[in-house]
Amino acid sequence: MGRSRLKINAEAIKENVRKIYEFTGKKIIAVVKSNAYGVGIEFVVPLLEPLEEIDAFAVACVEEGIELRKIGVRKEILILGGVLKGEVKALKEFHLTPVVSDPEHLKVLEDENIPFHINVDTGMGRLGFLEDIPKDPRVKGLMTHLSSPADREFSMRQLRKFEGFLKKFIGNSRMSIHVESSAGLIYKVPFATHVRVGLAIYGEKPLKEYPVDIKPALSFEAQVISVKRLPKGHPVSYGRTFVAQRDIRTAVIAVGYADGLMKTLSNRGYLLFKNKKLPILGAVTMDMTVVQVDGVNIKVGDWVEIVNPKRTFVDLARDAGTIPYEVMCNLSPRVERVII
Repeated sequence: MGRSRLKINAEAIKENVRKIYEFTGKKIIAVVKSNAYGVGIEFVVPLLEPLEEIDAFAVACVEEGIELRKIGVRKEILILGGVLKGEVKALKEFHLTPVVSDPEHLKVLEDENIPFHINVDTGMGRLGFLEDIPKDPRVKGLMTHLSSPADREFSMRQLRKFEGFLKKFIGNSRMSIHVESSAGLIYKVPFATHVRVGLAIYGEKPLKEYPVDIKPALSFEAQVISVKRLPKGHPVSYGRTFVAQRDIRTAVIAVGYADGLMKTLSNRGYLLFKNKKLPILGAVTMDMTVVQVDGVNIKVGDWVEIVNPKRTFVDLARDAGTIPYEVMCNLSPRVERVII
């Protein structure tokens, strides 16, 4: 039993996948890179693999693809980060599909009978071909990446540019075309065959006005390890950034930045106990966080919530001044994962 735990609602995840499919009408490429966004591939992927709506998985690199095969994934696995020298043997052995984004990737695959997808850079400025998309009989898919889904004007410019590439591209008529991410679902791209979804699977809404009725599937909580009173004038935590202005009651929670609670929440964030906000006092430390519990009936061993269905990782990230992807990816291995 861990002192902190991430509870994963299996039925909510499955229902979110169904709702995404119903909204888009397209099969889903489940993006499970970075250990399924920190949630844990060994917990999430077995839930997704049997679902008819999931057509493939996507990860960042060959090593992550191998991990998926080792836990029993049989569906197609896309390697979004391209292919480098020395990785061809693994691509063959584990039946992985690279996404080619650079002429050097093509050189690595030269004379190899390995199918691949092509990434077109329509405005992301990261991976992808700007011009001269390679025409190759091994190409089985084409993709691009929306850089700013909340910016409709720029996203539509990207989509028009990508559609122009598609019209010029001669290839397999049954080619996979994928553009939309969790946030990009709002565009319902008519010429795409698949959507690439990660965050929305967990019920985390990437945009405030989100058209898909997904439900939060994650809860993050930690135990109380100490409760005591501090006298007026007593400092709290490293750097003494908080000093009690009166006698107060505090609790120490077994969660810190080593678990995924961002240090930027120091003196500004809060945790929850029975829906009551517990202000964070002083600096969030590696393993522990101090909260104020005046008037709260709380004791050692009780569970305090960091994230719950009413306060999602999106909300926590906003308070921390970052994005939910970073917070979730920082969830450490010592946070126990529990399927409910």
